[in-house]
Amino acid sequence: MNIVAYDHVGLRVTDAGRSRAFYEALGFRLDEACSSDTALELVSAGGVRINLILNGEPTPQRDNVLMDRPQKWPGYTHMALVVDRLADVLDWAARADIPITEGPVDWGRRVTCFLRDPDSNVLEFNELKPDPGA
Repeated sequence: MNIVAYDHVGLRVTDAGRSRAFYEALGFRLDEACSSDTALELVSAGGVRINLILNGEPTPQRDNVLMDRPQKWPGYTHMALVVDRLADVLDWAARADIPITEGPVDWGRRVTCFLRDPDSNVLEFNELKPDPGA
C-alpha cells in the first residue's frame, strides 16, 4: 500500500450555519457539488478540504467544560493547516475575539499556534520556515 495524499478531515458539528461561517472566515468556501443534507464539503483556495458532518449533538458535560481547561477526549486531536503568514491568523483571531489556546511556538521547522472552532475542535496553524539546506 502506498498512501499518496491526505484528502480531507471530517468534523462533526452541532450548528451547521455557525461552523460554516467560522470556516468561511478562514477562507474556505462551500463545494456544493460535493455537499449533501448530511455533510457540507468546504475547500480552501489551496485545495484543503473539510467535511462538516451535520449530526453533532451537544453533550452537557462537554459543553460545560471551561475553555481554558478542556477535557482530553479520545480520538481526533487536531487538524494542522499550513498558512503563508501566522501573523495573519493571530490578527484575524484577535479581531474575531477567538482565543489562541497555545502559541505562537517555534518548533524549529515551523512556527505554530492553536485555537478552537465553535464546537471546540482544535486547529493548528503552521507557518513553515525556509529549509536552510535548500
